Amino acid sequence: MLREIEGQPPTSHFHVVSELDELFSTLELNFFLTKYFEMKDRDGRAVSIYALNYGLWNRYNIEFGRPTGRREFRLYFVERIFYFTPLLREYQKQNQEIRCDYCGEIFGVDKLLSLALFDMLCPKSREGTCKVINLSKRYGEVLDNIRAELLLPQIELGMLETLHNERRDLFAQEIAEELDCSYQLIGERSKNLEERGLIDRIKNDNYRRVYRLRDDAVKEYFEENEDRNLNVPER
Repeated sequence: MLREIEGQPPTSHFHVVSELDELFSTLELNFFLTKYFEMKDRDGRAVSIYALNYGLWNRYNIEFGRPTGRREFRLYFVERIFYFTPLLREYQKQNQEIRCDYCGEIFGVDKLLSLALFDMLCPKSREGTCKVINLSKRYGEVLDNIRAELLLPQIELGMLETLHNERRDLFAQEIAEELDCSYQLIGERSKNLEERGLIDRIKNDNYRRVYRLRDDAVKEYFEENEDRNLNVPER
C-alpha cells in the first residue's frame, strides 16, 4: 500500500497487541507516545494504536496521520508494516525473564499469559510463584558505582569521541561538523573539558586555536575499561 501513496507516506502511528499496553505506560506518562484507540487488526487480533509525540514526528520529519481519498485507507494504521509486537517481544526476551521464587526455574516471557492463567504458579515446583524480573536490575550495582565525575553531557562526550577517533588536533569547526552543531557551542563546552583536565586548548603555528585530547581522557574513557567506552548516539 505504501507504494501507492504519493510523496512521503505517514508513519506516525503503529499498533501492538493490547496485552502489551503496560510496556508503554512510562512512555505515555512522559509524553513520548499517546494511545490513539483500539481496534481489530487485519488478522482479527485486538490491538492498540499508538501515535508518536508531535515533537518527535516534527523533529524527524515524519508524516503524521493517514492518507485520504480511498476507502481502504481507513485501515491504514493496522497495516502489517506497522505491527510492532515482534519488536516488543524481542525487547522482552532480551530485558526480562520470569523466575520462580522457590526453585529458581526461569521461563521465557512468551510463557507469561499461560502462567497468568494459573496465578503465576510455578509449573515445575508447584509451590513457588513466578515473577517477572527486569534484567536491568542485574546491573544496578554497576550503575551505582559509576563515578559521578566521569558523567558528561552528550555534546561533550561527542567532542571526546571525535578527538579520539581522529587522533589529531582539531579546530572547533571540524568538531562541530562531526557533531552537527555550531562551532560556538564547541568553544563554550571546551572550557569545561579543559577544566576537567580532559582536553587542551592550544594555539597552533598559525595562532589558531585547536583542541587536543589529553592522555588522562584516553585512559579514563577509552582504554582502562572497554565496557565503559563511549557510545555516543547519532543525532
